Amino acid sequence: MKRHLQGMRVTFIALLLCCGIALEAQTITGSVNGTVTDPTGAVIPNAKVTATNVDTGIETPSTTNSDGIYNIRFLQIGNYKVRVEAPGFAVAEFGPFVLETDQNAKVDAKLGLSGQVQNVSVAAELIPLVNTENPTLATTLDTRAIENAPLVGRNIIALTMFLPGAVSTNPNGFVGQAGVSGPQSANQSVSVNGNRQQTNQYLLDGMTINETLNDIAGYNPSVDAIGQVQVISANAPAEYGNVLGGDILYQTKSGTNQWHGSAFFYLSNYNLNANTWFNKHGNPITAKNSFTRDIFGGTFGGPILHDKLFF
Repeated sequence: MKRHLQGMRVTFIALLLCCGIALEAQTITGSVNGTVTDPTGAVIPNAKVTATNVDTGIETPSTTNSDGIYNIRFLQIGNYKVRVEAPGFAVAEFGPFVLETDQNAKVDAKLGLSGQVQNVSVAAELIPLVNTENPTLATTLDTRAIENAPLVGRNIIALTMFLPGAVSTNPNGFVGQAGVSGPQSANQSVSVNGNRQQTNQYLLDGMTINETLNDIAGYNPSVDAIGQVQVISANAPAEYGNVLGGDILYQTKSGTNQWHGSAFFYLSNYNLNANTWFNKHGNPITAKNSFTRDIFGGTFGGPILHDKLFF
């Protein structure tokens, strides 16, 4: 009996190994890389490089290799500082700067001699984070841009209308029932670079949210829950394959070491609207549409364990 059970276990494990499938994943993080050199330009091996998330305080350390190169991968998007230190050299600090989705931020460090003070403070909008890794053409909108965009009906998919190469043949479709999929959502999409609306791919934290029937966005996440939106309009990496149009990447917000929150109330009452020209000049006169919708809500977040766990 015992031998029989052991045989069943081995068979079950073998079936699991044989039936395993490889899953393709979309990048939802960023990375920081660069080269560390001394005042003469010679590379510095084994230098300690630490990338610190300014909002959460989480530190991710690394060291340079024999060629003085470091690469810190899988960093959550957000605001970062980079600290470089090596024995016999002054400490160098860079940032803060904003790290975007799938971005390879190149931060090279030229360390001075020990005893010198070196603190490089670069504004987030000025640091030269040039993408030299791939030819991807993308536009990224941060939290401030999302909050200031005129999103009637709080439909975050409407953000794609403001991007280069995106055209909507029916922009009024974005003021419909936000967050609802189905036949009525066919107008809640755009054509990117002349491609069909059904050729776009919508990803929420790396997971596809396209509906399987019409292959358009099947879910509209809350505007206040999104921290960053990136639209890849051309030359997308292979991980976003099978897409002719645009890749719309939504990243949800993360908690921080500070307590924070928001509240909103959108008033949409037909008593504040004027009647249309056709309604007023008809015979008989048609009353204006009595559509009323008030949208309200908010967010709240903060630390559970300082520098470790957040919500």
